[in-house]
Amino acid sequence: MRKKILYIEDDPDMADIVSEIMQFEEYDVITDNGKAMYRLLKDNEIGLILMDEGLSWCWGSSLCKELRSNEATAEIPIIMISAVREIDDIAQHCGANAYIRKPFEIYDVIDAVNDFYPKDDFAV
Repeated sequence: MRKKILYIEDDPDMADIVSEIMQFEEYDVITDNGKAMYRLLKDNEIGLILMDEGLSWCWGSSLCKELRSNEATAEIPIIMISAVREIDDIAQHCGANAYIRKPFEIYDVIDAVNDFYPKDDFAV
């Protein structure tokens, strides 16, 4: 079974870029703007969430806090991705495990995901 990531992003171009990068690394990436997040988490075995801070309808950090307060999702690693200058502070305050600052290098995403994806979920 391939490793699954949920990427909460409402910019289709950015979602495509990150999805393509991670597919080369043997990850399946499910993208969503955040509105179907809970259904996708329920229907899929998601090992990690990448989340943009500046969504068109809400803040990713607010969704991150919701996930952290929900017993069923509290332990899923979350990596915030944003061009917001204070993303380091935002990620820390919302309970994210890490952050990636836009613009990023391809290996920034690969390294962060590989560092935080649960090791026991890796396919053998």
